[in-house]
Amino acid sequence: MIHRILIMLLFVCFVAFLGIIGVRNKLSNSDSKGKPPINKYLFLLAKLTLFSPWILTFLRAYEPELLSCFFSIYLAWLGIFLVFPGILFIVIGYVSLGKYTKFGLPTNESKLITNGIYKYSRNPMYVGLFLMVIGSVLYFPHWILIVCIIITFILHHQITLAEEKFLRNAFGKEWEEYKTISKRYL
Repeated sequence: MIHRILIMLLFVCFVAFLGIIGVRNKLSNSDSKGKPPINKYLFLLAKLTLFSPWILTFLRAYEPELLSCFFSIYLAWLGIFLVFPGILFIVIGYVSLGKYTKFGLPTNESKLITNGIYKYSRNPMYVGLFLMVIGSVLYFPHWILIVCIIITFILHHQITLAEEKFLRNAFGKEWEEYKTISKRYL
């Protein structure tokens, strides 16, 4: 029972964080929306397959009989222990990027952030998202979520490569030096 409450609490915290981003953007008259780095329909599919496991996992924690499948308390706890650092990676990555955070490629002013968590990972928010999706699948190992995670990884890797191409073109030598210091993911 405690694992169900904890996973729901973690996802509520994450949704609250997304809400805070929205309020911050509204108050500062800024927009987090950027240009999709890959085909816009594939970009939307990537985001749909990213969020679907979280929503289904939350619903499964709320209603355990939803979509019957294998359940292991050990996998559930392992999933929870991956979701928590996933959220931390996302929050720290977002705070480090600040006003330069975009969902897609920037359409205006941009800056290459190379300090903080970005010193160790060029894509800490994607690492966090991946940890959350893996944690969701461990908590709720249903074939629908497994398909979602495969699509999510493939498409988000393509997004990462397209974003890196953009950064190489935008920041040239500074980008080339940075990528020798910091890993793509971990």
